[in-house]
Amino acid sequence: MRALLGAEFSPGPEGSVTVFEVPFGEPLGDDAVTGCRSELGRPLAAGMPSDFAQAALGGLAGDEGAMAFPAGLLRVVRAGYDEVGSSELAFKLAGDLLRCVVDALLHDRDPLATAQAVVHAW
Repeated sequence: MRALLGAEFSPGPEGSVTVFEVPFGEPLGDDAVTGCRSELGRPLAAGMPSDFAQAALGGLAGDEGAMAFPAGLLRVVRAGYDEVGSSELAFKLAGDLLRCVVDALLHDRDPLATAQAVVHAW
């Protein structure tokens, strides 16, 4: 399973809500250019096909009972996929992992230790 997500969080005014922005492109196709270097295997195609956007949003927003972000905007600014190795599940897990790492950064916790704990729990 392969999915790449990166995001930026901008705090919002007190009392407002958290907004998630997950830009996406065309549905998965046969002509993706794999130009994103990956430490975990062959290069990825840049962007996120529409096939995976809802799953990524689900991971970022979290299930009921998941830690909530403070008010603000969480915007996905980087994404990469593999036409063979990516899936909705991979993007849901990547979104969940990113949510946990951003939460750690917002609360001055070690993001690497947080990421390792999340992956270990999988």
